[in-house]
Amino acid sequence: MAPLVWLITGSSTGFGAEFVKALLAAGDKVIATARNTASIEHYQKAGASVLKLDLGSSQSDFDKLAETAIGLHGGVDVVVNNAGYPHFSTVEDDR
Repeated sequence: MAPLVWLITGSSTGFGAEFVKALLAAGDKVIATARNTASIEHYQKAGASVLKLDLGSSQSDFDKLAETAIGLHGGVDVVVNNAGYPHFSTVEDDR
């Protein structure tokens, strides 16, 4: 079976980082993303592509990311939307 192309958001720590390591070890192709690419540049040595992605970006930024990701490997087979950001408020504040 041909290697899959994975796009992993939030690749700098936690589950995202572990996904990247495991998928590269399995021989798949990985596009790792994070707000701060300096924190994930080491994945390039292991064969991953590294792209900047901030969930607060505009739609056009997401479109550019998609074009770049598709251009790297001719497509993306799986997206793991692991990135997130904290939202600190009470239920009352969110009403």
